[in-house]
Amino acid sequence: MLIVSSCTDSTQQNQPAVYYDVLGFVKRQITDLSDQKPVVNKSVAINEKRNQESTRDINWERELELFAQADINKPALRTSYQIVRPDSLTYQYTLKNPEEHLTVRSLSVQLDSLTRQPRRITAVLQTSNPLYSSERTLLLESGPKGSQWRVQHYTLSGYQKLPYFDKNSFLVEGRVQ
Repeated sequence: MLIVSSCTDSTQQNQPAVYYDVLGFVKRQITDLSDQKPVVNKSVAINEKRNQESTRDINWERELELFAQADINKPALRTSYQIVRPDSLTYQYTLKNPEEHLTVRSLSVQLDSLTRQPRRITAVLQTSNPLYSSERTLLLESGPKGSQWRVQHYTLSGYQKLPYFDKNSFLVEGRVQ
């Protein structure tokens, strides 16, 4: 009985991914961009205040953190999302039960027809609790850069709302050179 039980546990841990491996792609991009240190034209807006800069000094782990959080390939989430394939290059995932309190509400991955690498990743993340509510819309576009497939453009937009305070909206946009 003990032998059967231990086999079952390891089998569950080694199950193939149900959803597209966004986290694996984002982690590879973080490593590559951290090594290459490309110039990024970055724009940040919080409410009405806007700031623009061109820099190589980017902490890519922090910069792409929300994209890593859009990972839905966790064993506990295996049956939480409806999978739609409008064509062979597109994966669309939406929550089966909108009442569930999961952060990732929807995720879409469009692959390049030649390389099968993600050309466009979009996601909507929502959090709501008694302390605050927030919504973040993510867009990551990538394509060929030399011999590599690399992030070319990304935007993070949304808001955060605390009780008794005004809603704070934000937008971060980066263009990787």
